[in-house]
Amino acid sequence: MAAKASTNGQATPTPVTIGSLTNLKIAVPGANLNLAGVLQSTNHPSRRLAIICHGVLGHKNYLFQPSIANVLAPHMDTFRFDFRGNGDSEGHMGYSNWSDDKADIDAVIAHFEHQGYYIYALIGHSRGAISCLNYAATSHHVPMIPYIVSISSRFDMSDVKRKHGPEVLELLEKQGHFDWQARTGGKDITLRVTRQHFDDFLNFDTAAVAHIPSMTNVLLIHGSNDDVVPVKDIATLQSHLSHARTAMRIVTNADHNYRKHYNDLSQIIGDYFSAEGRKADWTRRILPNWKTWVHAVGGVLNFRTIGDIWIPSQTDGTVSYLRPGIIYRCADISKPTPEGIRVLEALNITDVFDLRSNSETERRGTFEGEKIKRHHTPVFAEVDYSPAQIAVRFKMYLGGTEGFAQAYMSMMPNIRNFFPPILEHIVKKKTPFIVHCTAGKDRTGVTCALLQMICGVDEEQIAWEYELTRRCMAIKEEDVEFLKSAIGGESSDAQVRGVLSTNEEYMLRFLEEFHAKYGTITDFLVNELDMTLEDIQAVRDVLLVKIPVPRAAM
Repeated sequence: MAAKASTNGQATPTPVTIGSLTNLKIAVPGANLNLAGVLQSTNHPSRRLAIICHGVLGHKNYLFQPSIANVLAPHMDTFRFDFRGNGDSEGHMGYSNWSDDKADIDAVIAHFEHQGYYIYALIGHSRGAISCLNYAATSHHVPMIPYIVSISSRFDMSDVKRKHGPEVLELLEKQGHFDWQARTGGKDITLRVTRQHFDDFLNFDTAAVAHIPSMTNVLLIHGSNDDVVPVKDIATLQSHLSHARTAMRIVTNADHNYRKHYNDLSQIIGDYFSAEGRKADWTRRILPNWKTWVHAVGGVLNFRTIGDIWIPSQTDGTVSYLRPGIIYRCADISKPTPEGIRVLEALNITDVFDLRSNSETERRGTFEGEKIKRHHTPVFAEVDYSPAQIAVRFKMYLGGTEGFAQAYMSMMPNIRNFFPPILEHIVKKKTPFIVHCTAGKDRTGVTCALLQMICGVDEEQIAWEYELTRRCMAIKEEDVEFLKSAIGGESSDAQVRGVLSTNEEYMLRFLEEFHAKYGTITDFLVNELDMTLEDIQAVRDVLLVKIPVPRAAM
């Protein structure tokens, strides 16, 4: 008697392809076989690549895989391939050949890394999801793969007994094997499953996901009506991934293969990888700490620390951790309350770098405590802060994104005025310090962006951190009136308040302009500040902790 299996599939609708499709054959080292796959490319400048892995008896164009590739096309290139023995790939498929799955994924990754791609995500369905999670947990791949998407992954491997039924289990007991008959990729196949194969499947260590690096972003998706893999498995997986950055999504009424729900599934993944999705996830993580900081110092608005950021290396087996509690930023700090001063002292802050002009400090005052030293490091010389120049600069801000970028770039010729003292403090004194201007958003935002760039923080995250100022409402009515007067009454109250706010697009556009003119942050520091590579590394050594890629035990 043979056990019958089905792909449980349906005719896959062919979506309109976004980008170009290239069929590839990739050799598996030491296996004398080639894997077939499809590269879908929009020539994304980031060179990010997602690898899409099918489930048992599947193939590269099976079910929803083309749809997922399409929704990801605006964000990255994708490669979907056939595991060995499946679809158009050479070799023989197996029932419990987990090591072959790992070798196949490794071969694909190595091929595209050689082509200059950054492996940004592994996306797997069912068995492919198990293999993706296992790869992330056990391969120790460098650089770390930042995103894993697990679609309908099994955790309780023993549940496969229910799937096969008592007749198959009886065959295993009587004759030590069963013949699994299936149809896949338009072909009828028979796969002999021995007792050893079956036991190897049951004993596969899905709990190894606990060893996935803690800064890995994991998206778990499951259909609420999945009768192949119980929906409870997603909860068990999540409990073993509580150390990582894990999100869960349940697709209502979807079965294991997401019949009639391809669009729902694809949209979830597309939203997750969109800039808005990544920002929303980052915001959920960061806001609890931000809310603690922003009102921590009485009499001071827009107060927070820059740090608690993991920065995976793309060149070696380490990550860097930007330590919180060294760099602080805020708005005008001229009038802290007595309780606020005690908080500053409790944080061991020793120095304040005031980026404001003389006229601003005269108008609003300054602060220097018994234990805290103020350094006046104005971004603009006094001649650049005359009423006429203020009007010119703030009219730039009225120009929206391009205006903000232009205004921020206008600070760079003055970099020697304000940035070297901060870098010298970091290297020589190594104590917590504050950077501030009036609102704590423009001059402070640019200065903090430069410090984060030195540390290698992702520029999207720099922009998101910059935009946090918008949440603190650090707008004083006297500032609104001052700006309206400086600009000359040509703008509305709403426009002036917009000038005093932040938007991630402003910072991202500035960074584009910065790189276009100056190159990398290292180029900038070497050429504009005469720093050596050793000088730059000395700054990083204070701000960062560099450690081996951490596992869950970290």
